[in-house]
Amino acid sequence: MDLRDYERAKFELAAILRDAAITVRETKRDIQDPFKDLFARLAEDRFNLLVVGRFSRGKTSLMNAMLDTDRLPTGIVPLTSVITTVSYGSTERALIEYEGWSPALAREVGLDALPDFVTQQHNPGNQQRVALARVELPLELLRRGFHLVDTPGLGSSIVENTRTTERFLPEADAFMLVTSYDSPFSEEELRVLQMTASSASRVFLVVNKQDIVSLEERNQVLCHVRDQARRVFGEPLPQIFSISAREAVEATKQHDFARFALSGISDLKEALTTFLLNEKQAEFLLRMCERAADALHDAGYFGDAVERLHALHRGLVHQRSNNLPAASPLEQVTRDDAPQFSSCSICAQIDREFYKFLCQYQYDISARRDLQTKFAENGGLCPYHIWQYESVASPRGTCVGFSTLLERLAARLREIATASPTDAYSTQVKGLRPTPDSCDFCRAHADLEGRAVAAMARSLMAVGNESANRFSGLCLDHLHLVLEAIPAAATASGLLIIEANILERVSEDMRRYALKFDGVRRFLSSKEELSADARALLLLAGHRNVNSLRRLV
Repeated sequence: MDLRDYERAKFELAAILRDAAITVRETKRDIQDPFKDLFARLAEDRFNLLVVGRFSRGKTSLMNAMLDTDRLPTGIVPLTSVITTVSYGSTERALIEYEGWSPALAREVGLDALPDFVTQQHNPGNQQRVALARVELPLELLRRGFHLVDTPGLGSSIVENTRTTERFLPEADAFMLVTSYDSPFSEEELRVLQMTASSASRVFLVVNKQDIVSLEERNQVLCHVRDQARRVFGEPLPQIFSISAREAVEATKQHDFARFALSGISDLKEALTTFLLNEKQAEFLLRMCERAADALHDAGYFGDAVERLHALHRGLVHQRSNNLPAASPLEQVTRDDAPQFSSCSICAQIDREFYKFLCQYQYDISARRDLQTKFAENGGLCPYHIWQYESVASPRGTCVGFSTLLERLAARLREIATASPTDAYSTQVKGLRPTPDSCDFCRAHADLEGRAVAAMARSLMAVGNESANRFSGLCLDHLHLVLEAIPAAATASGLLIIEANILERVSEDMRRYALKFDGVRRFLSSKEELSADARALLLLAGHRNVNSLRRLV
């Protein structure tokens, strides 16, 4: 099961519950939210990877390395007794939850201010009573519900740090215990290992700071780590990774991919994401299907949603039992990193340029007599553009600019009334209406659109296979115009694939928002999810000030 299959299965389960809820509410008026708890669990879908270890092991540096960032605070001074989670967000920010407060009331602060709340230096002994610090970063690895949880260091002089970490252990879906080559496996780390072994959760053992020892010393330490792990877990052993978080962070800054590969972080990321895809997500969905079946039965529902649920469950069991192959986890993350659509770029360009034209035109028509005469001879503006003109014009400008037009129309109506047969009145009056060819604004719009489409086609042809970096999605009307202007099949095909990825990405954001709405978890929505409805309509119809005109053509 890959990430996209998982999302689709989760959304199908939500759709099944949504359809069943309608029937249940219609037949049992006293039931308002029969599947509220299930929606909430689906909406909160998250994979908690708990990062534990003694203080100064480099846990936060490791998380920075895994996320290709340097935004999480690091330092020798032990962090205070505050759990810090790192999850996906549309923009970089930190949210501070206080003890006794609802998560929906979390205080937003800049990421640079995070040390003021989570470090011993600025919040000694957690005097501010911070319950949780939530960091949100716009990183694709986190987008599918992957939560990294940074815990206070074990074994520091702050005893509460160790207690806080141990209390959070039941919340973990998997553990990453970070030790280091300078002093592998402290007493506190071994105790945590024993606690995780009894939970049957997946454990990843990470030995950091491989850059400070020789190859011979590295092998000796790894043998010691394996022996200690064998005493706790027996066989098979948890996966053990030798890494250098410092080397990975430096390699990322210098864009040195070979150095990054030698740091060992790539292998760790691959293993974690494989676990997320092939084990944790499938188990989560199967358990959710079973809970949904119980909920449907308890609600007295026996409609077709039951068969849909059984079909979904059978498909998940088939995938798991046959271990169906999926793309490489890291390839999936890269493939899904589609450009973020906010608006059709051609619509946006036309809207900006047309607004400038509109402002200048409304001034000229009130100041130039020759333009007023020509404006009247052309029949004025089409109905759509009359109201666009009105949005920027003053009453005086309209009175000066349009009065000649009204006088000319009055004269023509008198001519029609006296010189035309009665059955021709309607046709003659219809002929007074401006057409796209005679409306100055329609012509200006067509000219701006043609130039914008041609410019984008030239730009895409120039960059060739790198078009993905220059193309962030178009409305369907402008997509087809750009494709008409591109002779190269490879470039055109590439654009279609990118547009398809964008459409799917927006659809996923829409489904996530609907699920969080139904689960009363809207406060967890990212900015992309909150704007998904508007972005979907822009993809389909373009900007209302630009594409509404097409009904006249």
